[in-house]
Amino acid sequence: FIKRMASYNIGTDYELLVLGAGPAGVRAATEAAGRGVRVGLIDFKASISGAPTGAHSKCLREGVLAGAKTWDEVEQVAEQAMKMAVAATSRQLRTFWIEVLTGKGELQEEKKLLFTPADGSVPRLLTFECLVIATGSVANRFPPVNFNLPGVYDSDTIASMRRIPKRLVVQGAGIIGLEYSLIFKKLGAESVIVVDIFDKVVPMLDVSLQKACKAVMRNHDIEFVMKSKFQHVEAGEGSTDQDPKVVVTLEGGRRLECDCLLSACGRSGMTSGIGLEALQSKGLKIGGGKFIQVNDHGGTGVEGVYAVGDCAGGNLATVGQAMATRAIRVHYGSGMIMNEAGSKCKPFGVWTIPELAWAGINEEQAAKDDIPHASVKVDFSSTVRGCVTQEKGFLKLIYHSDTGLVLGIHLCGENACDLVNFGAEAVCNGDTVYDMLQFVFPAVTYHELYHLAAAEAKLRIMHKGASSLEAACAWQKVEHALQRASKDEGRSVKDMLTMAFKYFDEDSSGFITPEQLKSALQGLGMNFDDGQIKDMVQEAMGAHDDETSTTSTSSGYSTMMKAVD
Repeated sequence: FIKRMASYNIGTDYELLVLGAGPAGVRAATEAAGRGVRVGLIDFKASISGAPTGAHSKCLREGVLAGAKTWDEVEQVAEQAMKMAVAATSRQLRTFWIEVLTGKGELQEEKKLLFTPADGSVPRLLTFECLVIATGSVANRFPPVNFNLPGVYDSDTIASMRRIPKRLVVQGAGIIGLEYSLIFKKLGAESVIVVDIFDKVVPMLDVSLQKACKAVMRNHDIEFVMKSKFQHVEAGEGSTDQDPKVVVTLEGGRRLECDCLLSACGRSGMTSGIGLEALQSKGLKIGGGKFIQVNDHGGTGVEGVYAVGDCAGGNLATVGQAMATRAIRVHYGSGMIMNEAGSKCKPFGVWTIPELAWAGINEEQAAKDDIPHASVKVDFSSTVRGCVTQEKGFLKLIYHSDTGLVLGIHLCGENACDLVNFGAEAVCNGDTVYDMLQFVFPAVTYHELYHLAAAEAKLRIMHKGASSLEAACAWQKVEHALQRASKDEGRSVKDMLTMAFKYFDEDSSGFITPEQLKSALQGLGMNFDDGQIKDMVQEAMGAHDDETSTTSTSSGYSTMMKAVD
C-alpha cells in the first residue's frame, strides 16, 4: 500500500504534464496541483517567470514612465521586473509542489512523451493521464524581410537588442508595432516610421480610439505609411553587427534608411517540433495560423489532451489563463463547469502611452449587425479625478438606443487597461445604462466616467432624436412646470398648453420668436441665455445647426410637450 502511494509521486508516470511555462501553462499547473494532482511542468527556459509574450514591451514602457533616458536605465527596470516575476512564480510552483522539468518535450504517442533535459542528460520517456499544451506563439516572418541582417528583428528577437535605435522602421501598425514605436520615440529615437499594407491602425479599434491613437503618434512625430508594402530589404553600406544599417525599399520606390527594422506582423501558434503529428490521427487538428483547434473547454478532440493560450488562439495572457482554468476544471472538477456559460466578453488593452482599452463591440460592428445604437463620449477632465490630475483621456460608451443595453466600452488614457474591467463586466452581464447608474464606485476615481456616460445616455434615450440634449432638457423643464400647473389648476394639460402658448405669443401671430420665448420664460422664473433659447426654438421646429429657425409654431411647441400625447 505504501509503495503504491509512493509510486504516485515518483518516477516517470505523471497525472498531468504541461508543455510550456508561460501564463497559461503555469495557471494549468497550479490549478491542477491545488487539487493534489502530480504535475510535471516542461519548459526549455532555465528561469520561469510566467510572464506573457508582451512582457518586454511593458517593461520598456515602465522604464519610459520612470524617466529612463539611457539603455542602461531601461534595462535596470526590465531586469528588476523580471527578477521579481521569477521569484513570485518560483514561490508559487514550490507552494503547489509542481515538478519543473527544464528541457524539451515531444509527444511519441497518445499517452507518452519524450523529455530531453536541457543539461544534456539522458532523455526519458514520460507517461501521462492528462496533457495540457501551452507552448505559446512565435512571431510571423514574411518575405522580403531578411531576418539574418544586422539590425532586423521580429517581435520575439527585439528583446535581444541592447540599444536605443536612432532611426526605426516598423512593419505592421498593429498592437505590438504601435507599442514599440511610441516607446522607442520617447526613449530618444530620432525618427520612427510605421509601414502597413492596410489603411487602418489596429483595425479592431473603435474609430474614436483609432483617431486618438493616430493623434498621439502624430504629436510624437511618428510617421505612418499606410497601404504600402515592402519590396526589398537589404543591408546598407558598411553595415556591421555593432553599427547596423538597413535599407527598406517600398513599392513605389521610396527608400527608408534605418538602423533598426522591427517586423511586427502578427503571431502563429508554436505547434511545430513537439510531436503533435502523433495525435493528429486521434483527432487533434491544427488550423490557420498553426493554431490548435479546440472546443469551448480547450479540448483537442483527443481524450485527456487540451490546448490553451496562444497556441490555441488565446491571444491574451489573461484569456489563456482562463482557458487553462476551464480545461483543468473540466478534467478534474465536479462537472459544475459544464453548466457555466463563462465570460462572453473579454477586455483588450494596448500599452501605448497613454493606454487604450476596450470591451464589447465598436460602432462599426454595431452598424454592421443592424443594432440600433448611439454613443456617448466623456473626457477625463469631466471627473473630479481628472480635474486633480490634469490627465488627458476619454471613455466612450456604445449602447442600444432603445433599451440602453451596454454594447461596448472604449477607453483612452492612463489606467485604461484597469478601468475597462468594469465595462467588460457590464457587457458580459447584459447590463443597461440604468444598471450602471446604480453601481456605487469609490470616490474621486476615474470610474466616475461610467456614471457620467450612463447619465447622458439615459437622457439621450429619453430625448431620442433630439439634436441638442441641453435644449431638450430645457423643454423638459418647461413641460414639468406645465404638468404641475395643470394639477394645481385642475385643468387638462392640453388646456394649460394652449394657455401657455397664448401667453408666450404676445402679438397673437401664431408664432413665438426667440425674444418672446425668452421673455415669457423669464416671467416663469426660468432664465436662459440667447444661445440656449435659439437651440430651444430649433429643437421645437426640428431645425439643424446649419438651418435657420427664428420662430416656433404652436404645433412645434406641442411636439416638445410630450405630456400632451
